[in-house]
Amino acid sequence: MERTRSQGPGRYDQPATNQWRRLTMHSIKRLLAVMGTIVALMALAPVASAGSHQGFHLDKTCAEDLSEPLGYICTVQHSDFKWIPAGTDIRYLSQDEAGIVVQASIEIRNGSTDGACTWSSDVDAICVFSAGTGRLTQFNLEVVVSANADQSVWYWDGTYWFGD
Repeated sequence: MERTRSQGPGRYDQPATNQWRRLTMHSIKRLLAVMGTIVALMALAPVASAGSHQGFHLDKTCAEDLSEPLGYICTVQHSDFKWIPAGTDIRYLSQDEAGIVVQASIEIRNGSTDGACTWSSDVDAICVFSAGTGRLTQFNLEVVVSANADQSVWYWDGTYWFGD
């Protein structure tokens, strides 16, 4: 239905005005529904991903470094976790008297996390890291450590998540 001018300045006939109002209200309702959905998804997204466990893998090589507390340092060669990229150093800071539990630290640009690795043999361990600082706040990591045959490459495979 077309909008037509009716008698008098600036007045339109009633049917055209009602149709315009219905279209405008429908558009406003649709916009509000879309905005509400977006706000709800933004509010729920961190909660949904906070506790979900994600797969984790990295490869690292280790070298003697007498300036380090235990005499060596490891460097990440490949990681599928973007905040621990290739080139990140993993430092081993101390160990118990038997050498079974080793304290480790990962420092990245804008964050760090500390954990402990419990060794069951020369090439097998389980490392657990928890809530760090900066980007690694509320970061949790549990990995199984293994190595290739000549121990030139070490592998961490496990899961990570953010939250308590």
